[in-house]
Amino acid sequence: MLHFLAALPLLMQPALAPQQPLAESVQPSPWQTLATLPSTWIRDISFSSAHVGYAVGESGQVFKTEDGAKSWTPVLNAYYPFYFTGVHALNESDVVITGFTASPTDQRALIRWSHDGGQTWSDTLTINPTYNPTSRIHFWDSNTGVAMSFAEPNYAFRTTTGGLALTDWSRAEVDPNGGWFGAQFSALPNGHMRISGITFCESLDYAATFNCRPSIDAGSDFATFFLDDERGWVGGGWISVPMMGYIHRTLDGGKTWSDRVLEGPWMIREILFVNKHDGWAAGGAGNVGGVYVSHDGGENWAVELNTQVGLTSCATAEYHLYCAGFDDNGTSHFYARDYDKIRDGKFDP
Repeated sequence: MLHFLAALPLLMQPALAPQQPLAESVQPSPWQTLATLPSTWIRDISFSSAHVGYAVGESGQVFKTEDGAKSWTPVLNAYYPFYFTGVHALNESDVVITGFTASPTDQRALIRWSHDGGQTWSDTLTINPTYNPTSRIHFWDSNTGVAMSFAEPNYAFRTTTGGLALTDWSRAEVDPNGGWFGAQFSALPNGHMRISGITFCESLDYAATFNCRPSIDAGSDFATFFLDDERGWVGGGWISVPMMGYIHRTLDGGKTWSDRVLEGPWMIREILFVNKHDGWAAGGAGNVGGVYVSHDGGENWAVELNTQVGLTSCATAEYHLYCAGFDDNGTSHFYARDYDKIRDGKFDP
């Protein structure tokens, strides 16, 4: 399996001395362990409601849940050489996935659509005929969307006309001086987008053009989330022993960045904040991973869930937070918690 998707960028990081464990958050844990799927390697999840969601993974796998991630049904099995790495449920009917093929004779970036909630799928749209795999995909509305590549050279595959036909898509190199990008990028409703990896890049025009600078951390970054045009976070880490994860934050739209506000035992793959106070960071690899929580805007963090599973993706829907990942045995695991009781920017006890 193509597990270098997780390992390659992070093995390039320098090693630091082991950090002290973070404090565990208040028990009992608000998280539920929901489903396990053997022989799956889930890379991304997206929900159109608290009950209906989709998960995509390696070996051309797409799953759907209709009970809030308690159970999952296969809705597409494309098999090798297809690898699906990104999914976006635009609404109850329209779902778009992205990924790539990875055989020696078939290497291309691709898009597929469903317009009936996953019952049927379009033919493959090859948005790049040479090997430059995509990671995640996002649509701001029914017309405007972007799929980002994670390998060098880094491309933005963009549409402003719906993305249903191959002619709807254009390709632009994001940073000629950059390398790979991490999977999670930030896309605000106003079209402002940020993504990080070897470099940190920003677009203010729905991914039409980008301005780039060196990575926020001295090594490189992997996860990017902006709550608005002022508050943002990047995270990263490495899987070499000892595994390490970190987070930086900005309060002025990326003009300045903090030192590391988190140094913990799991590399960071995903960051999500639901308001200016409350957020989570998830990650890990193989049989090591979990979720950190912050209630003060990311200044301080605690371990909220130790999954012993490397988490690859998280999503929110209707006051529910979902996270998924897979272990060294090729079994994917799904977890969820509610966050509907917020008082004065923090959670009720």
